[in-house]
Amino acid sequence: MRAGAILLLAVLIGLAGSPIIGTSAQQTSCTVPADQGVNATQVDLVPAGGFVFRDDFLVFDDIDGDYVSDLMPLTEDQYAEILVPADNAMALRFEMVKGYRYRFCVTFYSDPTEEVVSGPPIADVYLLADDDFDIYRTDYETRMESWWSDGLENIPVEWRDMATWLPFRDVHAYEKIERTDFTTSMDSEQEAFIDWFGTQPDANMYLVLDNWNSSRPGNQPQSGMGLIAEVTIEVEERVMLPAITAYAIVCLPPILLIVAPGVLHSRFHSWTEKDVPKEDYTRSMPIVEGDKGAGMENTGDD
Repeated sequence: MRAGAILLLAVLIGLAGSPIIGTSAQQTSCTVPADQGVNATQVDLVPAGGFVFRDDFLVFDDIDGDYVSDLMPLTEDQYAEILVPADNAMALRFEMVKGYRYRFCVTFYSDPTEEVVSGPPIADVYLLADDDFDIYRTDYETRMESWWSDGLENIPVEWRDMATWLPFRDVHAYEKIERTDFTTSMDSEQEAFIDWFGTQPDANMYLVLDNWNSSRPGNQPQSGMGLIAEVTIEVEERVMLPAITAYAIVCLPPILLIVAPGVLHSRFHSWTEKDVPKEDYTRSMPIVEGDKGAGMENTGDD
């Protein structure tokens, strides 16, 4: 018995000393190979700040500089290495659709062409929707002016979210990080609406790589050096239950509780046997004051 206890203790100590953290980190890392590249029909590289690449990878409108190309839904794995200059930001634009699970892995490295600054390469990562990305760009363009920050300070805190940009679902903001990975999905189709000026492109999402000091509290200030971001997107098709399933789960139990007693009551009162005379039903019931036939027999005995 004592030898068995010692053996069990040794096994537990061995398990406690095993590299569990390393195993978990390996499981959470994306596995898309570098030669996967980027499918330009599904992902577009756009400047979130002022740095502009002169490349066919970017499609701009000649009037206001906005990107107008309509992308295909993001259904394939993607891999990209993106230069994020100091005091700037870059973003990947794509269209997330219902029925897929998206996993994003971002790792920052120092730009080898620049003088190395002491400290690890730290930056911010945001997942933004269309409207929030437009406000984000305005935030960047007015970073040297005080009216934007002063205006935000004059707005009550409970209303300030209506005047500034917010990450997707208020949670996908990863600040002061060297590496991060997260998973998300869409619950509904991101279809474009139709307005007076014709059909608009489908709604886009933006993975923003932030290397400047934005107006958001708690973000990473400018590092003073350019960074290279290694971005991996894993796309996994998932099984979607019909939308009616949720309604059935919520509504069916109360309906059964209401209907079941009525059905049982109706079935109980409608139960009969056609081959048995109606009189036999009455005789099968207990008689409290005695049977009429039995009383007549007792009178005869007297």
